[in-house]
Amino acid sequence: MTRSAATTSLLLLASTALVLAGCTPDSSGEPQDPVAPEESEPQQPAEGIGDTACVVGTWQLVVPAYRIQAEEYLLGLGVPITEFDMTGAQILRITQDGLLDVQTDLTTSGVIVAGDTSVPISVTTVESASAEWGWDATSPSGGFMEVALWEVLETNTSGAGPEGLDVPPPRFDGENATLLVDCDDETMLLQGGGPLSALFERQ
Repeated sequence: MTRSAATTSLLLLASTALVLAGCTPDSSGEPQDPVAPEESEPQQPAEGIGDTACVVGTWQLVVPAYRIQAEEYLLGLGVPITEFDMTGAQILRITQDGLLDVQTDLTTSGVIVAGDTSVPISVTTVESASAEWGWDATSPSGGFMEVALWEVLETNTSGAGPEGLDVPPPRFDGENATLLVDCDDETMLLQGGGPLSALFERQ
């Protein structure tokens, strides 16, 4: 674990003081033997970062952050969309015993502009899904979540959008799906379940 600048400075000052103390003669004029430094205990990984306890809990998708990414993604594909918006919610529940539950209710809307023609669109995705997950921490700042046995329990998509308007909500399915995870006590970032990353806040 990286020490803070303040801690590093204090350690440097302490080390310098020890060296000076070892070289300073006592009142008899004889140099004293340097004092052997005490052995420090091994450092432990930071709690709440990259361990199982970090991801367990109930999380809600930060929709405004996801909307910005989705709009940039569509414009990057050359989709002529304006007034793009995304509303609703996605709730992700992760349990200590390896279960994952996702409840999605998101609406994507906007206006497709082609020449003099403007076509308003609105697509709502309501979905309930579950899976199993396992944790493989690889560093103090994050790790990899393996998702298996993804099952869509209920799904409904209403509305319609033209070809090219494909902004699915964060998904966690796929053969041997692996998500890069970075989280702390308040937020969690997931990447790998689609073209966009998903930022969640703890509930």
